[in-house]
Amino acid sequence: MAALLVGAVFVWLAIFELAASDKVKIDFLDVGQGSAILILAPGSNQVLIDGGPSDVVLAKLGQTLPLFDRKIELLILTHPDSDHLSGLIEVLKRYDIGQILETGITDNTAEYKTWNELIKQKNISVIFVREGDKVKIADNLSIEIMYPFGKINGRDFSKNTNATSIVGKIIYGKNKILFTGDAEEQTEQPLLLSGLNLKADILAVGHHGSKNSTSAEFLEAVAPKIAVIQVGVKNKYGHPTAEALERLKTVGAQILRTDQDGDVDFECDLKVCGRE
Repeated sequence: MAALLVGAVFVWLAIFELAASDKVKIDFLDVGQGSAILILAPGSNQVLIDGGPSDVVLAKLGQTLPLFDRKIELLILTHPDSDHLSGLIEVLKRYDIGQILETGITDNTAEYKTWNELIKQKNISVIFVREGDKVKIADNLSIEIMYPFGKINGRDFSKNTNATSIVGKIIYGKNKILFTGDAEEQTEQPLLLSGLNLKADILAVGHHGSKNSTSAEFLEAVAPKIAVIQVGVKNKYGHPTAEALERLKTVGAQILRTDQDGDVDFECDLKVCGRE
């Protein structure tokens, strides 16, 4: 029995037994004015990066996951703003979660308090990540953490949680997908100076296409073929901004938007990701 239990848990850097399929799905879910990215890997290994601003993510998961699959192997919270966190709280309540990755910063909102209480109640393993950490999800599929530089758990960033957003790269074979949370230029600049390889085929555009994110220098380093903007219809922030859209056009990126395109889904083999 103990061996079975150990085998059921998503273990840090574990290698899973996989099904024969070599396809990986990357779904940028339309959750309104917020972000949620679902990775469906061989062997029924599922990763959810952020959860959007409401329980809409539950309907999305219900449409995508097998009917009786109530486990998500890994949750990643890029930062504890409500448009990324709220949906994850609903997921925590209704799904069996293998492991959680986050920064562990201090934040005094009621939602973040609920998040931490649920984690404690369910006794879920939490890893506080930093640049250089790597998670192997399946054969040829991993996530590399590129930001923050150093552990920041326990530190108070309540004045600007966007600056703590996890930036990471999903790597599957030759495919590279960069997710950025709500990172803005003050995060992009240190990344540019770090010398890290930021190049990616697909970019999850930072902060829903705000004017203070996705700088020209950052885009030049990433050189994305496709840029996905997760954004709500007629949102009060004016996202995505004309400035961000123009910068994306300048680098020749194909722009896909959840407010116009709905869910933006890719199916990837080891060489290329294509729209479903």
